[in-house]
Amino acid sequence: MLSIGGRLQHTVLGYLLLVLVAFAGVALCSSDKSSDIERKLTARLNPDCPEDVCASEGNALTLIHIRADSDLDTIHYVWDFTGKPTILVALTRKNASLKINWYDFLDAKPSSVQFSETPIYTFMTVINRIFQFDDPEDKGMLGENATLFVYDPHEFSYNRTLLWFNEKDVIAALNANNDFLFKLNAFSTRDHGMDFPHLLHTSNSTQVDIVFNNVSTKFDRPRFAMELLFVVSEQAVSGTDFQITKRRSLDDEHTPGIFEIIDVLSPGAFKFSTGGYIEYRPVSYTHPERDVSTSTETHQSEPKAVEYPADALNATLAYAIYGQKLDTLLVQGMNISFGFSGDGFYTKSNYTTLTFQVGFGMPPPERLSAFVLIVAGIGIGLPLAMLVFGGFYICTRKLRNRPGTRV
Repeated sequence: MLSIGGRLQHTVLGYLLLVLVAFAGVALCSSDKSSDIERKLTARLNPDCPEDVCASEGNALTLIHIRADSDLDTIHYVWDFTGKPTILVALTRKNASLKINWYDFLDAKPSSVQFSETPIYTFMTVINRIFQFDDPEDKGMLGENATLFVYDPHEFSYNRTLLWFNEKDVIAALNANNDFLFKLNAFSTRDHGMDFPHLLHTSNSTQVDIVFNNVSTKFDRPRFAMELLFVVSEQAVSGTDFQITKRRSLDDEHTPGIFEIIDVLSPGAFKFSTGGYIEYRPVSYTHPERDVSTSTETHQSEPKAVEYPADALNATLAYAIYGQKLDTLLVQGMNISFGFSGDGFYTKSNYTTLTFQVGFGMPPPERLSAFVLIVAGIGIGLPLAMLVFGGFYICTRKLRNRPGTRV
């Protein structure tokens, strides 16, 4: 038979074990097996482009095709900067390949880009327009009646400054008119990005980082905004729209001061978890050294249907793949603007950023890191242990003072 002291010791151990099991349970419950798939990356620049087309263009012509192969399927990423910048995420069976008729593609003809078999799902994000707007009321948001200057990314001169890849990572960087800098990443595994805002990525997503760097201003109180268009291989049905959801992360370990995550989900994503999405944190940085002190806010509009999609997208990869069929697909757009009241407008720093993920499925849920679990475990477990051991000490002292009591 256990003595009273022995029973108390077992109780203490039981409490501590309960704390450990609880934190382990939190970690396991936050796990998402679908986002843990590891893929092998294979990247090609301007794949199978004839020498008479690509040789003379040098670094000015950039279309990067990335195969992300798993044991079950393949995700194809295409980063296209031959027209309006377009990011394609296409899920296919393992043996599917991408074919480009370069002569027709550069002439903006439909069906000039095709897969060897119909993809299971495709999702495209098009950087359609960039706006510089006057913000006399210092709201940080692009209003319907704002005075603005429109940049057409199709008219930019793109210079590829970096392309690096192996089986684990792909990185590309482009400079547009020395005003807009684009950095793109593809990944083989789940992890957080290297740079702020350290977005959580998986092997099913690709990241785009855009910097508005020393752009000549047109107004006294200038700000910037960007129009993104989304194209999915889902039929356009009345009442079916992209959905914006806002999630609260458990901590701000990776993006100090920013607990919110914005997800823009296709109908297939929020209904069946098998659609496309973009994800970002509502923060923009106003200095190359990104931290809390150099951050400002972002604002987004509600997604709206695009009228006559085939005409609106006739200079994009989307038209090269789908042509007039775009008029039957779900095509919607939204604006994201940068800044908040009192931040000094764009002219305070002449630097603004936007970082977002484009992916298939559902955005990956954040997990508590080992560091946070340890800190939380100490913060809860240590006071609990002190409380229990204190009670144990007081009880044993009292019991020892009783005649004939064995402790």
